[in-house]
Amino acid sequence: MADSLLNKNKSTGKRNLLDRKESVKPKEVFDRSSLFTVDESKKNDSIPSKEVVTKKQKGKNTTIRCSTDISYRLNAIVTSFSLDSVNELLDILLDDYEASLTADEQREIKTLLAVYRRKSSK
Repeated sequence: MADSLLNKNKSTGKRNLLDRKESVKPKEVFDRSSLFTVDESKKNDSIPSKEVVTKKQKGKNTTIRCSTDISYRLNAIVTSFSLDSVNELLDILLDDYEASLTADEQREIKTLLAVYRRKSSK
């Protein structure tokens, strides 16, 4: 029965759909190993990239409530200075602010941070 499907239908003279005229060849051929290789010459010439931050290093995300105007201002600064995120902007601003504090104020901030970290780890 399979032979009858592969051959022409003798009664009607029509060719069966299973007959192929020619084999199909792809326009481009690729090697699987070439997909995952890195060109060393391009890698050395480029600007050193930032460290890759894993989820464990980055920590959990949280939501901070602020007014819409503050949110727009933060996003405008992030966009105009080509920062990665609002988180990066806040990190820069907080570092600058903490550097301007007195030694007693810095000690108080470190103590409060330790308390908050202990509280969140439980």
